[in-house]
This record gives sequence, structure tokens and C-alpha cells, in this order.
Amino acid sequence: MDRNLVEYDILNSTEDNLIVMSTDKIEQSATPVSCAWYPPINKEHFLLVANSEYKYKLLNATTKRCRKTLLGPTHGSHIQKIVNLAYPEDKHYIAFITEDKIGMTTLALDGNPHNTTALLAHCDGASNIVACPHSRFLFTVGGKVCRMWEVNPDVLHATAALGGSGLEPFYQLLEGGKEGPLAKEMEEYFYYSQMRSQSVATTQHRKVGQYVALEEVPNIMRALGFYPTELQVQDMINEVKFSQYVDTGKTVSEIDLETLIKLYCNHRPVFGLPLFKVYDAFSTLAGADGDGQIDRGLLLSLLQNKGEHISEPELAEYLASLLELYGSARTKKTRWQ
Repeated sequence: MDRNLVEYDILNSTEDNLIVMSTDKIEQSATPVSCAWYPPINKEHFLLVANSEYKYKLLNATTKRCRKTLLGPTHGSHIQKIVNLAYPEDKHYIAFITEDKIGMTTLALDGNPHNTTALLAHCDGASNIVACPHSRFLFTVGGKVCRMWEVNPDVLHATAALGGSGLEPFYQLLEGGKEGPLAKEMEEYFYYSQMRSQSVATTQHRKVGQYVALEEVPNIMRALGFYPTELQVQDMINEVKFSQYVDTGKTVSEIDLETLIKLYCNHRPVFGLPLFKVYDAFSTLAGADGDGQIDRGLLLSLLQNKGEHISEPELAEYLASLLELYGSARTKKTRWQ
């Protein structure tokens, strides 16, 4: 899978000439698995994409840029296909299948896991799902079996009500809940970021408020153990920065604690970073015929020239931290041989 979203000009294409209008790379590491139009809930028009890392992404229908990343269903396997359900304008739902389950989600998407419900559909695996025109029934196929399902949105609303409102569902996603160490740590980093922006060493009176600068988001995420790529950092910042632009025409430069918690829950990896992926990465760098080791010069060259490039001063600073070489690595003249 090349992780590209391709748009075709069907009206002007012929049987022997399929015209490509645009090709946009929409994923960095995950694999897109399904795409559908997002119902017109907002003024901005979106494409809804589900990926192999249990995430939903809302892409601007015109620019194809990621506008929002949201936690998707985590029912055994990632989503295989999503379909829109046609209901009155004030009610919006999507249905989906995973490897063996069928489920529904209430819109608008916000990452709240209690807005989704799912149940076993096909023990041998589900391969397709379609909705009838009035969306009263869903049909799924798995193996040699076709099943017809009656849609009952009231179950979804009951599940969402039991999960709580406001930040409660998101605190449940944090280890230990609202009173757990992760939630407390996040709050401490939030207020420490305010001190950083006002200079830690100052003796002047500090103003403690409800917001921190948007530029502090990557530092807080890394302090919490989530290490986003530069592309993920850009997606997070843009998600907040342009969250009110369509309605007000203005960008946002600060973030509050509530939005930060939702951003963390929606963007962090669902299952963390397994150790085998680290081993696989080093095995790939070392080469298939290698002994699991890599030459220092080659490693430094790869880090500085491949993927998301790391500059030499940045690399020196990171290694100084890892090796506990305290002092300002950036002020030292470092040579890599």
C-alpha cells in the first residue's frame, strides 16, 4: 500500500483512459483501509478515512490535508470498511465492520469510545457491509453467510450516556483515570509549560492561567512518553490552530488543559510502542544479511539524511541526554568521524 489518496476525473475519463486529478500522501506509517464522505455536520467538508492504527482522520475535501485525528474503535482489529447511514439532518451515524464484528458510531466524531458499540457478526470474518437506502437495515457478508441487521440508534445513545459526559470518557482512557498518576502528571506539565514560557529562572511574579502556548504541545507530549513524528506534531498543532478558523476566520495560538487531554488521547498510539518494533527498525537499518549491528557512521548518516532529518546539533543534544553527558551540547563543537 502506497498510502496515497487518488482522485479520478470520472466524467472526462474514457474506457481506455482513466484520468487522475490528484494524488496525495495521507499517511506516514499507517495504512488507509476505508474512506467515506463525512456528513455535512460542519461548514467545512471532510473525507473520513480509517487506518490500520485504529484512528479516524478527517481530511479537508479540497486540500486533502489532515484536519483532525481521532481515536477509532478498538474492537479486536482495526476497521475494514465504513458506510454512512442516511438519517434526518439532526442525526448522523456511521456503520463499520472490523475483522469479525459489526458496529456503529454516533457523529460528530470526538474520540469518545462510548459513542461506539460493536458485536460479533461473522466468526469466519466479515468481508463487506452495505446499508439499505433508508438505513433501517445493514447487510454484512462473511464466508458463505449474508446477515441482515436491524439498526437501533437508541442503543448507541444509552451506551454514550453510561460512559459519562465532558472529559469523563477521556479520563477513563488514561491509566489510573482522573485521579491516576498520568492525569496528575499531565496537569503538572501543563502548568510547568506556563512557567517555561515566562522563563523558569525569573524572580518576577508569574501569571498562571488556563492556557499554554500551542508551541508547548510537542514538549508536553514527549514528557508524557508519546514521541510524535514531525508530521504528527504539525497535524496536532494545525488541528488546534485552525479549529475555529471556518467559523471566526481567526487562528488559535493557545490550548487549554481539556483540549490537551483530548488531543493526547486521540493522537497517541493505541497500544504504545512494542519492543519488537524497535528491534525490527534496527534490523532493517542493519540489513537483512547483517548480524544485528550497524556501523556508527552509517547510523549517523541515516539519521541525518533519511526520513525526517535530524540535524547535527540536534543529534548531539539527543546523544548527550541519552549518555548523560550533562552540559549544553549545542555550545560544544562536535565532530562526527
